[in-house]
Amino acid sequence: MSAIDLGKELNKVIEKKQITALFQPIFNINNHSLHGYEALSRGPAHSPLYSPVPLFQTAENQGKLSELEGLCRSISINQFKTKRLAGKLFINISPKALLEPNHAKGMTLSLVQELGLSPSQVVIELSEQYPADDIDMLKSCLNHYRNQGFLTAIDDLGTGYSGLRLWSELAPDYVKIDRHFINQIDQSTVKQEFVRSIIELCQNLTCQVIAEGIETQEELAILKQLGIVYCQGYLLGMPDKNPNGKIEAHIHQDPVKKQIRYAESAESLCNQAETASSETKLKQLSDIFIAQPSLQSIVILVQSKPQGLVSRAQLLELFSTPYGRALHENRIAIEVMNTQVVTVDAASPISLVSQSLTAQNSSFMAQEFIIMRHGKLLGIGHTKDLLQLLTEQRIKLARHANPLSGLPGNIPIQEEIKRLKQQKKPFYLAYFDLNNFKPYNDIYGFCRGDEVILEVSGILESHHNSDNFIGHVGGDDFVIISTSQNIQSVCQQVLIDFDQKKRLFYSNEHWQARKMQAEDRLGQACEFDLIGLCVGLLSPAITSGANAHELSIYSADAKKQAKKAVSSFSLL
Repeated sequence: MSAIDLGKELNKVIEKKQITALFQPIFNINNHSLHGYEALSRGPAHSPLYSPVPLFQTAENQGKLSELEGLCRSISINQFKTKRLAGKLFINISPKALLEPNHAKGMTLSLVQELGLSPSQVVIELSEQYPADDIDMLKSCLNHYRNQGFLTAIDDLGTGYSGLRLWSELAPDYVKIDRHFINQIDQSTVKQEFVRSIIELCQNLTCQVIAEGIETQEELAILKQLGIVYCQGYLLGMPDKNPNGKIEAHIHQDPVKKQIRYAESAESLCNQAETASSETKLKQLSDIFIAQPSLQSIVILVQSKPQGLVSRAQLLELFSTPYGRALHENRIAIEVMNTQVVTVDAASPISLVSQSLTAQNSSFMAQEFIIMRHGKLLGIGHTKDLLQLLTEQRIKLARHANPLSGLPGNIPIQEEIKRLKQQKKPFYLAYFDLNNFKPYNDIYGFCRGDEVILEVSGILESHHNSDNFIGHVGGDDFVIISTSQNIQSVCQQVLIDFDQKKRLFYSNEHWQARKMQAEDRLGQACEFDLIGLCVGLLSPAITSGANAHELSIYSADAKKQAKKAVSSFSLL
């Protein structure tokens, strides 16, 4: 269809208001509750403008983007109210439309108020896929919405060039991570580090993170481990005119949990809890605090289950006013206890505990949290201990990761081998090395050499999962420590993948000749083959009985055999 015909079709869509509002749920995966819905717009069925890309692209080309978005916004808000949907409503506004001279200001607030909604229920999403050149003007427009009481979000973080600047300048209430970083995140440590970094930044900026585009149980499981609370995607709920507001029962069941390395569980932060029944008088609680000067909180139980906390500071505040003690000491704990307490499972990784604490709708972070195991009180955790442990972990990661690839270095590699031996799990050790890497570095320089190493690390990372631990020994040496019987196929696939990529690293002259001239280690001019990846694989028959020194010797022997083999592969 020509641009003229599409323009006519668009005019008909706008004139007849032929827009359908779909809603996709956003869930809090900590407590399996609904957080809200994102409104998505579709054109008429069987029309070339049904899908959002041609619909909004045509509107932009015709100079009617703001008009179309205004219509979509109006229909979405009306349908949200008519269908009595719960939670917050996320609606999209592109920066280009927001900055158009004919953008209707005040329409959204007027419509929301007319329908009896609160502006705080509505989140204005700006997509980074369509970056704006004038960020200062965009900030002014967005502040106009914020001053009216609306919340704000940056959508598709990571897809454009201006994301971090938008983030810092606009200070949104939510950041939605683009689905590129969510897709197969369970198989990519690079994506996991990106998401972990975003979470840490948001914790410092009092901003909530939403992961969108979740399609598999494995992606959801790793996001939980990283500490993501709010999630959206086909796995949790498809866009629909009448969306489901509850997570399906099978989503609650995590797939086989991956080994959480470099992380402690909430149980490691557990301290014995002082408890009292809900009918205990405040005078008795005060006596307990006086008898235990270091005690900061008491867990209040209702029928043997924790329902809240009474803190030392809270009690002190009640008793410190004139006649405060006389007025309050005979009140019972259930009347004053804080019920907005974070409760975590003992097996939860501390990253998830941290995210749960910062996700609370409060201007301050709780000082204690309750730790449960199998539905029963295990103890109480202190936020200061959590922060200290998180800091120690980050220092350990930075100290022991390879500075170029970011993959675990020698110490984590040895820890992984030690862990498997202690658990008496049979494992394979695959040792990867690059052939003719020195002459390549001599000819092309260390920067290009680093690119080759990063390519190898990326290929290896694509095979990272609960069975395969990927490590970077140093230089051009890598390992996979695997408990999978399929490791031989994985190794072969890594060799194939690298062979298909190495063309990128050569000039046409060297690639066509399949040779290159360089000096050997004695300074003599020699002809070398192109770089190639080889792998020596040690079977459980060898790894189970060998110590670290012996494994190093066996790996070197396997690698030498692989360098000589036509297939670049050897198995010991």
